[in-house]
Amino acid sequence: MSNQQNYTFGDSERAIERLAWLAEVFAPTSTRLLDGLSKVDGGALDLGCGPGYTTELIHQRLAPTWTIGLDASARMVELARARTQLPLQFIERDVTALPFPAAPAALIYARFLLTHLTAPAQRLRDWAAGLAPGGRLVLEETAFMRSEYPAFQSYYAHVQALQAHYGQNMLIGAHMAELCQAAGYAQIDAKVAERPVPAAQMARLHAANLPTWSQDPFARATFDAKHLHELTEELLEIAAGRLSAPPVSVGSGYVIATRA
Repeated sequence: MSNQQNYTFGDSERAIERLAWLAEVFAPTSTRLLDGLSKVDGGALDLGCGPGYTTELIHQRLAPTWTIGLDASARMVELARARTQLPLQFIERDVTALPFPAAPAALIYARFLLTHLTAPAQRLRDWAAGLAPGGRLVLEETAFMRSEYPAFQSYYAHVQALQAHYGQNMLIGAHMAELCQAAGYAQIDAKVAERPVPAAQMARLHAANLPTWSQDPFARATFDAKHLHELTEELLEIAAGRLSAPPVSVGSGYVIATRA
């Protein structure tokens, strides 16, 4: 994550725990995506790697000659180094700062990163400089999250408004193909895959996020604190199974593009 960007969810102990849950929920879809790619002939960069879960997936599924995870959070980088048993490198680095270490890479990968960056088309143009000729850019982002349950609807509306205030797009997964085209990439494949995620899993993720982003200056000035507290409590009840809610329909957007 970039120090120059507003990262909605922080790097606190709660945020670190949430990222472990996030990795658990989305590992199946990321694994399927990576398994559909050919092995990497060269090195791989994982942008916004966090604690290194995605970096490990890249190394295990695609067998690059080297795999480096980049994150602007020193705490995340330290955690990634401590928890992995694989021959990976983790470097504290703003993903908007070029050149990347060890570039050019045969693969640049980012999951749930572009949503937190302003001027995403410019970021994509910049990242092309870190790709070797014919190298692949692989992106995963959320395209939609749909629920009939009011607590989820309220949560998504608040996060969308917060990110929009900072020039970010919570649902950027629906627009990645056009962003890559605007950034000059040769598009290989782009799709949105929909799947139901149990309400308890999503509520656990959201309840972990809410106490962090609710302290953002814009959120404190704009949103009703009492409502956010009640929303957190309701999400915790769903996460614990004490309230029943239908699954959340999650649309994951994928793009695989090459440097033009």
